[in-house]
Amino acid sequence: WVRDYHMAVKLEVLHKYCPGRETVPLLCGDIWSVRKDKATGRTHELFVSGNTVTWFEGIDTANRLVKNLYCVETTALQAYWCQFYEKGNAILRCVCVRESSCLTLFMETGAVHYVPLPFLAHGSWPLDGGIMVERKAASDAGHDGLPTLFTLLHPLDDLCPITFRRPAANSPDLTVLGFYSDPRFRVLQAFLDPDSPPFVVCYDSSAGKHLVSVLLLATPQDIPSHTHISTPSHSRTRQTPVRVLSSSDPTPNNAHITPVPSIIQCVGPQAHAPRPSPVSIKGGCVAIKAGSGRSPFVSRVPTPQSGGTRMRSSKSLSPPHLARISPFSQTVNSQSWSTFYSEESLGQCYDALVPQRCLHLVWQEPGDPDYRSSFVPATSVFLTTDVLGKSYIAFLFTSQVWLLEYIRAQDGSYVCGSIHPLPALQAIPLEDLSMILILQQNNHLGLFTGTHKVSDVDMTPLLLGPSEYGEGTPGSVVKLRDTIDSSFSVVLSTGGMVRCSVPLLHRHPSVSLCVQALKLALPTDVFLAMVSSYYVSSHMLITSDLLLHFVQWMSSCVPLSSSQPHASNDSSSSNRKDCIRPVDLDAVPALKFFVMQHGQAMGHTQLEVTPSLGLAFLLQYACTILSVLHLVYEELKLSVLLTGDCESLAKLLHRYASWLGWSLYCDHYQRDFPSLYLTEYQVLDSGESSSMEGGVFTHTLFSHSTPPHIMAWLQKLLSRGKVEPFPVLLPVTRRTLQLIKVFALYSIPPHTMVPPLSDLVQFLGPLGAPLDKPFNQLQDKVTSPYERVILCLAEEEISLSELETFPVSLCLPIWDCVAHCHQNPPSSWPSNAYDIIGRNDIAKSLSSEVTKPTLKMECPHDQDDGMDIHMEVLGCRFPKDLRVNEVRRMLQSSKPVRVVVMQKPETSDHEFIEQQETHLLAICQRTMSLPVGRGMFTMATTQPLPTAALVIPKLNLIGRAPPRNATIGLDHIEKPSDMQQWPQFHNGVAAGLKITPCISEMDSTWIVFNRPISDQACNEYAGFLLALGLNGHLTKLSSFDIYEHLQEKHDLTVVSLLLGISAARVGTMSPTLTSLLALYLPPLLPHGSADMEISRVMQTAAMMGIGFLYSGSGHRRMVEVMLNEIACEPGPDLEQAKDRECYALCAGLSLGMIVLGQGRSSVALLDLNIEDRLCMLMNGGLRRQPCTTSAASCGQSHLILEREVVNTHVTSPGAILALGLMYLKTNDSNIAAKLDVPATQFGLDFVRPDFLLLRALSHGLVMWDHVMPTQEWIHGHIPPFILENASGGGGGTDMTPGLDYQSLRQAYLSIVAGCCMAMGLRFVGTCNQAAFQCLLANMKMMLSLLSAAEQVGKVTLEMCLTTTLLGLSLVMCGSGDLAVIRIIRRLRTRMASAEVNYGSHMATHMALGLLFLGGGRYSMGRHNRAIAALVCSLYPVFPASSNDNRGHLQALRHLYVMAAEPRVLVARDARTTRVCPVEVCVTGLQGEVQIVTTPCLLPEWETIHKVSISSPKYWPIELVVDAGNRSILSQSGTLFVKQRGGCEVKASLPMTHLYHGCGIKSLLNQTNKDLIGNTFLKTFLEYMTGPRVSRSPAFCHSVLVECLLREQFQLLVACLQLEQMVCSLWQRQDTLQLWQIKLAMSVCSVASTQCADLLDMGYLDSLVLRVIQQIALASKKKYDEKDIDDLLKFYLFQYGPFTDLQGAFHLASLLVFYDVPHSSVLCVTPSTSVPDLFVKARLLNLSTAAVVRLMPLFQTQNPIPF
Repeated sequence: WVRDYHMAVKLEVLHKYCPGRETVPLLCGDIWSVRKDKATGRTHELFVSGNTVTWFEGIDTANRLVKNLYCVETTALQAYWCQFYEKGNAILRCVCVRESSCLTLFMETGAVHYVPLPFLAHGSWPLDGGIMVERKAASDAGHDGLPTLFTLLHPLDDLCPITFRRPAANSPDLTVLGFYSDPRFRVLQAFLDPDSPPFVVCYDSSAGKHLVSVLLLATPQDIPSHTHISTPSHSRTRQTPVRVLSSSDPTPNNAHITPVPSIIQCVGPQAHAPRPSPVSIKGGCVAIKAGSGRSPFVSRVPTPQSGGTRMRSSKSLSPPHLARISPFSQTVNSQSWSTFYSEESLGQCYDALVPQRCLHLVWQEPGDPDYRSSFVPATSVFLTTDVLGKSYIAFLFTSQVWLLEYIRAQDGSYVCGSIHPLPALQAIPLEDLSMILILQQNNHLGLFTGTHKVSDVDMTPLLLGPSEYGEGTPGSVVKLRDTIDSSFSVVLSTGGMVRCSVPLLHRHPSVSLCVQALKLALPTDVFLAMVSSYYVSSHMLITSDLLLHFVQWMSSCVPLSSSQPHASNDSSSSNRKDCIRPVDLDAVPALKFFVMQHGQAMGHTQLEVTPSLGLAFLLQYACTILSVLHLVYEELKLSVLLTGDCESLAKLLHRYASWLGWSLYCDHYQRDFPSLYLTEYQVLDSGESSSMEGGVFTHTLFSHSTPPHIMAWLQKLLSRGKVEPFPVLLPVTRRTLQLIKVFALYSIPPHTMVPPLSDLVQFLGPLGAPLDKPFNQLQDKVTSPYERVILCLAEEEISLSELETFPVSLCLPIWDCVAHCHQNPPSSWPSNAYDIIGRNDIAKSLSSEVTKPTLKMECPHDQDDGMDIHMEVLGCRFPKDLRVNEVRRMLQSSKPVRVVVMQKPETSDHEFIEQQETHLLAICQRTMSLPVGRGMFTMATTQPLPTAALVIPKLNLIGRAPPRNATIGLDHIEKPSDMQQWPQFHNGVAAGLKITPCISEMDSTWIVFNRPISDQACNEYAGFLLALGLNGHLTKLSSFDIYEHLQEKHDLTVVSLLLGISAARVGTMSPTLTSLLALYLPPLLPHGSADMEISRVMQTAAMMGIGFLYSGSGHRRMVEVMLNEIACEPGPDLEQAKDRECYALCAGLSLGMIVLGQGRSSVALLDLNIEDRLCMLMNGGLRRQPCTTSAASCGQSHLILEREVVNTHVTSPGAILALGLMYLKTNDSNIAAKLDVPATQFGLDFVRPDFLLLRALSHGLVMWDHVMPTQEWIHGHIPPFILENASGGGGGTDMTPGLDYQSLRQAYLSIVAGCCMAMGLRFVGTCNQAAFQCLLANMKMMLSLLSAAEQVGKVTLEMCLTTTLLGLSLVMCGSGDLAVIRIIRRLRTRMASAEVNYGSHMATHMALGLLFLGGGRYSMGRHNRAIAALVCSLYPVFPASSNDNRGHLQALRHLYVMAAEPRVLVARDARTTRVCPVEVCVTGLQGEVQIVTTPCLLPEWETIHKVSISSPKYWPIELVVDAGNRSILSQSGTLFVKQRGGCEVKASLPMTHLYHGCGIKSLLNQTNKDLIGNTFLKTFLEYMTGPRVSRSPAFCHSVLVECLLREQFQLLVACLQLEQMVCSLWQRQDTLQLWQIKLAMSVCSVASTQCADLLDMGYLDSLVLRVIQQIALASKKKYDEKDIDDLLKFYLFQYGPFTDLQGAFHLASLLVFYDVPHSSVLCVTPSTSVPDLFVKARLLNLSTAAVVRLMPLFQTQNPIPF
């Protein structure tokens, strides 16, 4: 077994490896798997032994840690890591353990899910977002017809079958769809993780073929037509059977699939997955296209609207611990889970599970006997790539391995090629090397990249290693496994296991760039040969300098003979030929191995081991090698991390260029590194070139006679000279391309067209030119060059950390653009553009992920009053008083109230208890009304925990009597039995409204989880459901759960569901929801339908639901129904006569919402004469026959006698509001005239005061634009005779006989109250001061009448008082105004009056809730639908008692949610996220400007043009409120700001002590404290105040202050680096720093032409002067003036090579600084005159400085001194 491993890669033994144990030997049933965490780089291991699974971190026995230990009930058959996707792309990671009967999922959160398996499983595999399971048939010989492949896409989901699509036999364009059901099909391997293609490799044992398919998301076309799959005992035949695919079944010739309409929507964890593209296979493979045919599955799949959740009873599960509820199951009917436990019933219930994935066949094993697997399945299948980037699927057999090449097309499909067999006993992929490690015959290990052999592997360290690895004997390697990166495990025949690794291909970044460049430039076979040679030779080194080795290896691969430096100037051709010496192959092991291994493989059959012939095939690519490595050389100059590698690469390139005779290239490298002047290599003459095969110059990458020089090219571009396209080799020279774009955009003047990229760049290599549309389209976006550069950087995804690796001169244009754009960037940029300019505050403000409002997490506890909200915004809005605490006190209903009643001496104890309880009952009227206001106050302020039920605070009706706090109840007095029904309902609504609408974690399971067990909490749960509907969450309730709730026939629950679902789908006209509402609304049922017992409150809710559902649609049928129902007769049934006013009112409101704001614009409704009929219902008249379409209301009532005249007491409110909403904002004076108040006493006698209020309100709705916030506008609605006599009637002599002064006063107050409500709706949420003062004056007037309420009418005065208060609160909505709070606090203290009832307290607390709507974050909108919702919610007639629904349905009081809009603007510090007060300028669409201080409420977002910050303390922000920004800002309400770094720096700070460092501390103390620890700042101060720097204190102070004020610390870096460059210029042995200074000068000159001072030009001039002085001083140390001229003559006139390094460096500095061209370009001789020099300078565009410096060389008299 001893073998010569002299030219092999040595194997490295890492450690002894024993999975899961240290000393105990492995058992036969032990299995394990390993993986590498890419985030941390750590290796993890899962070890399975018995029923225990151990998760280790690290596989080294000495350093291995136990991370987790899992135990299952039965034997664990398999364990692996997997992940699932939740809604919103959230990832659920877990460890899956497969047992015989179930899958156990151990989540990383600690939860455990059990997924029962209704069959025996062959195996399971993790896929991207789930698990794939293969069913084991009962008998391999029989065909049971059941699917064998299933997917699990969520831990709470069901197993769904996988469909299979393959091409038809005779029609390649058609495909056959079915299921995998043949047990002879077995899955060998599945590659379904996110980082690999979704391949599934199967084996057909009957045909002996392997198949490769891709697993994609199932489209509607991938769901087969529903049919019962035949089983042995139940055989059926349908007309369109599903074809169950197997290898033996023939494919039908007439197979045709009809396209299915794409109406199936993905719900749940798979909703994020992209739609798969059709798989198009070329090159001998099939082409898969979508077929056609309608699938019955489509109609049975539940839509997101109807829900798809199926509950399973835990009683039917076996074993009991496997019970689970699936909110993600997409099933059709409620099939019992217990039926899934038998394979006989599997065929009956699988068709109820919609397939989620489909397998598309892309390749099957050909029938060629040369490529057959001998009817044996592959023992292992894995994916691999080679160094060329080709991808393969590897099939390992007993004696060979197949490599099946595949590619991915542009459309996303996969194309498989031919098979490449290789002899192998074992094979594993090495991902980091892009190679395969193969165990060959005689225990030889070999490395292959694709089909190309790289080298053998030296196994000596393994076979001759320590005895602990096992006895080293011949043939001791048994198996290779557990590969990670470049390491793997070797199983020995002794039972031991050793962890080994092979070296990496290249570990140096510069070497990696060179290898990549050669891969793109050289032919494939040449590159593979070179890589093999380099890989072997690189690991035979003792040195650790990998770049130095690469240079030496490249020099040895090409026979370039180096000569010693010439001692004389004699360089005749004869002497040059004598320098050519043959290469000693024994002295260069890498070259010898290269020639011996790859000479014959490259087609040179007569190859001799001589450098002149053996490497001829490689020498012909010398030009190409030099070209691409030169581009890499220029690329290295653009990174401060890789600049140090330029010298080594320059030596290699100089050697190539010298041998090829490219003098310009040689001069290029010599100028960069002057030491190369001292070395000269042999030049290839023409005879040697022609003797080679094809010639040396037959293969070149580009034809640049002048070497591309990126620094000189950029400098010429900045001077706006004509430049040649610069060669770029992508992706190697990516930074070169980026900087070309940046400099091109920077140098273009403003308002100038951007040139095409092809004029600037020459793309080389096989990739060619990329699609670079953003660069060519920048001119359409912006005109400023600064913004163009920033957008270009954002498009290139260049981060700040990457910018730090750019040289200082190349960063100057970027920093200049940052300085210009930092002040006020546009609001339409991408987020990474703001990060580049240091304005992450704008990026956060416009990011929907970051700017979520700060919410209170709902934590259940006992002492919850329902108002435990986040007080940060309220505390900042009202920091100077305790109004928020007062509001919480007034709305608190969970604590007992104080009952203070003094017992009189004559009162007995029993009577005193009754008095206490009577007083408590009066207080309870107020307490029961509090939840409505509390719901307004806490709306959308809480994010509930998905693992806990929502806490509903207790509605406490118990009192405490001081001083002993004795408990007082309502046990000794009479009270209504259902007194708490509606208050509990409102309490549930208030608790549900706390949930914010923006959360996505809520689902149907959580809603049902909150369902109470006892009936006592059903009322609160009903209110909770209504709240979910109002904030949009009720749409997530599944259809099954909706049915379960409705069948309980609980009135409030039905009302909540009908109103909530309709409100959540307002305006959608959903047919499904219409059918549901029609069941509870008899007028919509067909004639002759059976009468159902539907309560009036349900019918009323259904009526309003129709209005929501058809809002603004003008639906004719619904309009007719609502018109008839306003005037419906009571009917013979007692239930129909109950609450008729509420029913008719809701019919009118529903009618108004259906024709909302349409007026006469709807042509389809003109023949209905809606206006005339509504006026008749409002004023009275004869009924229209037939009066109703309701079958239940036909016939005469036995309780109510109504003649043929319309009962206006019932119909007038609904008709008035319907007419007002129909003509909302139309300003139709004719309709408004019909709503006018009667102008005579006679007409006034026929209108009730509350109807007058509604008329005034509707008049204001119609004449919307004419509503003025003045008292005169209110008085304009009052007839003169009412104004003249409303204040009379006090018993004086001025009384007019025959006038009812009380009626006049009631009419006056009612009209004023209606106008106040209309004014409140007109100016809702605007805080208009004129409207506020007008309403406040009327409010005070009504308050003054409380002392004389008898003269007005207590009931009317109370109604007008609460209506005016609501109008006042509407105007000041969300403002928390103190004046209104004082009024509310005064009104709520009234308890003794009988008129102050439950409704009065409800209105008062609703007004209080409006002032702090949504915790001070919300206000009301003014669009049509919002106004209609407010009219429904704030209807002026409030209930007299807690169970009163006669005039208005209490559930409608919460419809204000439909009008609420988030309007808060909170400024937060971008670094600390703390709320900070900032002045904000709000500009409207009409140009009006409003200055506010955050946090504040803004006007309507639709009326705002832009929001800007111009505070001197913060950086300015100007956000244009377009459609996208409006959505983000309105949802988050957060504007992030960034404090200026030098906002407090004074320019007048004394500078006298700054030089000595005394003033630094005082200067920094005035700046932002966050900047004190800035690294750039510290480094600059240490350098500028050091003893070596002779800069003036004034300069240091000005630079420091300027950088602090602008926060441009990069300028500090620029100054610091330029200073260091100048100081160390002569200490370096290269001129790269000199190019940095020259390029910085060019950048600053461009900036100065654009009126921008990037750096002070005087400072830059001083730097240039210092450079000249350094060059001059350095030369004078050794040379005088004559010697300097001799150096230039020595170079220009080509006298010979240099022998002095210092002189060479001095010459290179002069040539670079003055841009002196090469002697072959300048073409001057000692006899050239000065005029001839001027002519040549003009032709060559030489600079004036260069001409001045060269003139002394050609003058004969008085040379100009240096």
